[in-house]
Amino acid sequence: MKVVLGFDPGGDGAFGWAVCEFSPQLPLRVLATGTAPHAQSAVAAALGHNLESEVIAAGIDSPLCWAPNGDRLADRRLRRALVRAGCSTAPGTVQHVNSLRGACLVQGVMAAHLLRQSNPSILISEAHPKAALWLMGLASTDHPIRAIVMADIPGLHANILPPTEHERDAAIGALSGWAAATCPPGWVDLFAAEPESFSPAGRVSYFMPDPQSTLLCD
Repeated sequence: MKVVLGFDPGGDGAFGWAVCEFSPQLPLRVLATGTAPHAQSAVAAALGHNLESEVIAAGIDSPLCWAPNGDRLADRRLRRALVRAGCSTAPGTVQHVNSLRGACLVQGVMAAHLLRQSNPSILISEAHPKAALWLMGLASTDHPIRAIVMADIPGLHANILPPTEHERDAAIGALSGWAAATCPPGWVDLFAAEPESFSPAGRVSYFMPDPQSTLLCD
């Protein structure tokens, strides 16, 4: 079986992970989710779910590519796209990387490092689950993110009901990993146009939904 992983770093006891069965077409079947205290435990849990599975890709809700001047072109474009989608809290939803807390920044990079140690050829994409919910048209002023459950997400199919927001977001992160592996229409790699950057985890992408090609608009 081929699988795609998703990770949502959230601090001690709130590091969400998800395992989804890989398919060329959506929806992805969510096989397992959970929370862990840190990157090492989350990666071990995800990789250990089915030791015979081939891990194709992973999506991690963490800034995996850093810009020398502190802010990233990808984030500026994403904030503008969220404003166009109706999000009134775009600056808080897509935070400046200089202001992000350590768990999201450091533990996300550690997860990418551990995944590459286990599988050097794995495709890794940065993910932003909450922004993705806006760009998919699932979040709105009338339908806040906290009210969105797995059954609301058309790209995922799950017989399990993740009890935490971190597990839901990890499963959404797996969709970014899936997009990195399939390069489907309607998704865009935001790092493709990043002028100058450094990634401590090696080569990574940043696949996000691209409704009506608005993400690349200035």
